[in-house]
Amino acid sequence: MFNKLTGTLLNTASSFSIVSAVEKIKWIFICFNLVYVVLEVSVFSFLAEAVGRLMLSMLLMLIAFSYQCRWCFDASRNVLIQFHGFKLGGGSIYSLQQQDVDYSIIKNIELKEVHNTYKVILHVKESQQAQFPEPISISLKVKQHKLPALVQQCRKELMSQGINVVGQFDSVSRKDWPTFSSVPLDQDTVKAFIGIKLFNDPIKLQYPVTLFMLPLPRQYFHQVWASSYISFMAALFILYSSQNIVAATVVALFGVAVSAVRRKLICDKHYTQGISTPNEIVISENSLVFPRVYFEDKQVRQIEKSAIKSINIEWNWYKAGDGDSIRRQYRRPFVFRVNIDVSNGESITLAGQAFDSNKFVIALSQLGYSATLTQIPKIAAVWRFYILIPMAIALLGMTGFGLFSLYIRYLV
Repeated sequence: MFNKLTGTLLNTASSFSIVSAVEKIKWIFICFNLVYVVLEVSVFSFLAEAVGRLMLSMLLMLIAFSYQCRWCFDASRNVLIQFHGFKLGGGSIYSLQQQDVDYSIIKNIELKEVHNTYKVILHVKESQQAQFPEPISISLKVKQHKLPALVQQCRKELMSQGINVVGQFDSVSRKDWPTFSSVPLDQDTVKAFIGIKLFNDPIKLQYPVTLFMLPLPRQYFHQVWASSYISFMAALFILYSSQNIVAATVVALFGVAVSAVRRKLICDKHYTQGISTPNEIVISENSLVFPRVYFEDKQVRQIEKSAIKSINIEWNWYKAGDGDSIRRQYRRPFVFRVNIDVSNGESITLAGQAFDSNKFVIALSQLGYSATLTQIPKIAAVWRFYILIPMAIALLGMTGFGLFSLYIRYLV
């Protein structure tokens, strides 16, 4: 019974549904809430607070249960219903996205593995491609040993309704994304790049540039960090002379704060030269507008889409967690640089950390810009280690000094 409720393919008397991987996440939330409700009932008291917690948990479970992201093939109406929202029984509570596709305009349904994700892709007939310029797809979450049975059932159900099915999640119809390579920016690579998106956010068109995060010329390096050098030496002297860890930490952090303020002032002076103008990248269907901070002549550039020779996005995964298993790691894409070559020979390099570069990649894809995603073997957000490594060394030093002090006091 539970498998029939939570499965990927659901059958009723007049319809056949394909449940997405996004929807199946709700069962994890429901199970945790169910465990909480059982524990709460076992020690239940009639206090208003206990009753309120129990009612809230049951309400959250009901909301999660009503969440749906699926395709429903309605044989009685010959219509494919793409539904994303909240529904109980046959009634829709709130719809995030709903679209009906008549069987008469469907060319075929393709079963394809795209970047290690099983996808069911809808292709419409050539005469309807103005209405559906991009293929529509839904991602599945299926265990490997259940895949052949799922493919067989899916093909059987769809073909019984007169819909042509091609592909079967095999190596022939597979689309891979090799590690540390370049791939064209398209709908599939954007979805693999960004991951799961529960809501269809509007395309972001303006991207403010944070001057503080722009790279500075090398001649400013020691000017920025001079206060940190002095504060670290003072902190070491305090730690050596008085063993006052709190005072040493305060002095060191004060020096870092002064360096941060110093960097901001230098960035503002270097990139704006005292002229206050909007610093934002603007993207549209026909052109890209770049602020004056990216150019030596301090003039705003507007680059037409037709004048762009290539766009290369250099990126790698930002990872946090233990072990090599992806399940035990938090991963998100980190863009290092966006390199744009223009037909007049000019090259523009955008530092990814200075603006919302991940959404900029999505906008490039949605607005039809030809670009390439290049994964490079470079550590994302390397500044983390400049903070974590000194902290680890300081912690080890303090632990060693404490053990040595105990040894001197009690054993010598």
